Amino acid sequence: MKYFRSSKGFTLLEMLIVLSVVSIILLFSIFTYQSFSDMIQKKLFITQLEADLYYAHAYAVNRREKVQVQFSPIKKEYKVTDLHSSETLLQRSFPSTIYIQESNIASFVINADGNVSNFGTIIFRQNQHAIKLKFYIGKGRFIIEE
Repeated sequence: MKYFRSSKGFTLLEMLIVLSVVSIILLFSIFTYQSFSDMIQKKLFITQLEADLYYAHAYAVNRREKVQVQFSPIKKEYKVTDLHSSETLLQRSFPSTIYIQESNIASFVINADGNVSNFGTIIFRQNQHAIKLKFYIGKGRFIIEE
């Protein structure tokens, strides 16, 4: 009895090895995608928050009106309001993975000259990463530390 080895196909063992290697690679890519997605969400949140604070500051200085910025840890959002007309200039929700961990400043007012009414720190948390938003005295300066 003669057995002929054909070169037209793959053996079952070869197919199982290739499938296991491909599934391991896909498994690692799923874990890295989740951390990559969290990193992108954090970067987008920081960029948007920074742009909104600059907008509130510019609005107050250009219109010579007071603007209030409020942070709500319960609703997971922040809101910018024109105090003269009581108009909400913008209102943004935090991404689902980001929340306020600690804050000694719930709201502040940006005066017509650009100064802020009070100073302090707000610490946002995303998983094990902290994002610190610090407001300084004078001309509405702030810094975001990751």
